[in-house]
Formats: sequence, structure tokens, C-alpha cells
Amino acid sequence: MSFESEFTFCMHSSSLPTPAEAVDSAEEVLHFLEELHHAAEAAGGMEVTLTALEATGFTGLGTIAAEAGAVTAAAYAGAVAGCLIGATGSSIWDTLAQNETDSAVVQDVVVAANDAGVTVPSEFAVA
Repeated sequence: MSFESEFTFCMHSSSLPTPAEAVDSAEEVLHFLEELHHAAEAAGGMEVTLTALEATGFTGLGTIAAEAGAVTAAAYAGAVAGCLIGATGSSIWDTLAQNETDSAVVQDVVVAANDAGVTVPSEFAVA
């Protein structure tokens, strides 16, 4: 399976929308997570729902099913990071090392990796 197929299957298995833009690589998903964090913080914080985030003009989510609209940005970011780990495994650390990524996004990935039992290199571990 390709990265995009793995990621999309994982998101849809959780009944959550994939980002509106194509996500062909881990880098694109990390960029999306950064946009999601920025939009949510501007809308009042990561506890804002996807429906409320969409109402602020954030178009990164595409079409949101009614049941997914009640999901918070924090929970959605966690699901995206979890699916990113599922689609990349431990190779995500190389991607993070090669890109300047917001610390909030790195934290999402670290938490998802811990939840999935993927070893987190010391340079990404949060004390």
C-alpha cells in the first residue's frame, strides 16, 4: 500500500475526514497539522470542534460528516498523528529531523508514537 492509501484507510477507519488537500507524503501531513494547529489556536484553542473550526473559514478539512463535526481539533490532530505513525512507522523520525516542524506537531507525533508502541528517539522525547 502507498503512504496515501495507508493514511486514508486509517482516517476513514476512524470515521474521520482526511485533509482536503492530497496527502501524498509524511511532509504534507506534517504541514497540514501545522495549519490545523494555527487555525485552531486562532479560533480559541485546540478544544474547538471541527464544525466550529470550519465556521471560522478553515477549509483544510474538506467535507466533514455530521458525527465528525463534534470532534475537537486536539482529538483530530491526535488521530492524524496516529495515522501518520501507522503509515510511516519509525521512518517518521527521519522526516521530522529533516524538517522544521512546530513543537506542537512534534508533540502530537510523539504522543501517537508512544500510544502505538513506536520507540521515540531521545532527541524527540519530551521530558
